[in-house]
Amino acid sequence: MSLILKNGTYIDINTLAFTSTDILVDETSGQLKFSADNPFTDAQISGAVTEDCSGKYIMHSFADGYQRPCLSMAFAHKEFDQHQLTYFRYLTQILWKVDDLMDEDLLYASALYAAITSAKNGTTFAVCRNESTKYIDGALNTIKKAFDEVGVTTLLSFAASQSNGFGAASKIIEANMNYMVDNQALMGIAASYLATNEILEEVVRLCRKNNRGVLINVAEDNLDQANTMRDYKRRVVSRLYESGLMDFSSSILTNANYLDEHELDLINDKPAWVAQNPYGNFQRGIMPFNSKWTEYNFMLGTDFSGASIPQCMRTAYYQSLGTENYKSSQQAFNSMNAVHNYIKINNFAGDGDNNLIVFSNPTPMTLDKSNFIKHLAYNFSNRDINMVISDGKIIVKDGTITLIDEKDALKLCTEQLKRIT
Repeated sequence: MSLILKNGTYIDINTLAFTSTDILVDETSGQLKFSADNPFTDAQISGAVTEDCSGKYIMHSFADGYQRPCLSMAFAHKEFDQHQLTYFRYLTQILWKVDDLMDEDLLYASALYAAITSAKNGTTFAVCRNESTKYIDGALNTIKKAFDEVGVTTLLSFAASQSNGFGAASKIIEANMNYMVDNQALMGIAASYLATNEILEEVVRLCRKNNRGVLINVAEDNLDQANTMRDYKRRVVSRLYESGLMDFSSSILTNANYLDEHELDLINDKPAWVAQNPYGNFQRGIMPFNSKWTEYNFMLGTDFSGASIPQCMRTAYYQSLGTENYKSSQQAFNSMNAVHNYIKINNFAGDGDNNLIVFSNPTPMTLDKSNFIKHLAYNFSNRDINMVISDGKIIVKDGTITLIDEKDALKLCTEQLKRIT
């Protein structure tokens, strides 16, 4: 079925051209047709659902370059003050505690909450990493089920880790491979210091076999660097570079907070991407955003912060202000949109032109090409989003999820949340 968005103003995110037009959204082909180009024929509009977008703006929806749905409800855990907060304490007292309780019900609820949050934030495509070491078989399908029900497309991976021994890591790798047979996916590694040479070599072999990259957390904290140097006499990126994992344009190095100049050069020498998480890292006091990343294959992600992609763009921009690596709001905007290039380059499905948001402008400023990016950097809120369209279907309307009963879904999430608080 087709959808007509009537009397709106379309913003091209590549050119920032503003066009007053009706838009015909084709669910099947993924294409958009504009009345400003050619009037719609009777055949095109027959049976189409019409939504009045008078006074509203329409643009491509957002895509999330890095998210961990399994931890979406971890916000309910203990908050540390500045003297208590260390990466190791955050790892052991929050992340590992959630993982100890993880089963199908908790993972489904966590993924459902992540999908609802994503959709309401205007995100219709999410690159996701799972790291549930206790619940393995069927875990990726559980996450996909939740996101599919809400209407958000996923690119999943399962983070192999030696934390519970090579046997458990092998099961995770096998589960990742089994999922990849019928679904778009990446291979996954938790982090360099959590991957023995045996794990690393097996993942590289499977990446080459399937011509598909890996998603791996890289130097989120200096703990990764210190332990990798101790065990493998290499810095993290040097080890990954030599292994061949960075040879794939679909490989993603997440966070990449604590790197030296040589490691930056190695990243620049390969087609792999970096996905930074400026808002989530800011929340946890881990590391300010390094705006040097805008010079690389670089995109933004939310991790499990619950933030919107524009909030991540805003954090990246704000944290560069007053530094020697200052980047403009235009460069931050380019980083926000770079994930669309990643998806296109690697031929992943689910981010076609028929993924859109319709939003209002509650400010007295008339939006145009000269001020739109500034509006995103300073004023835009997810509360301004009136409608989210994913693959031609309306998945959010007037702030409410449309494909499932949102109240029932959140009730289920609340019940599971009680287990981890």
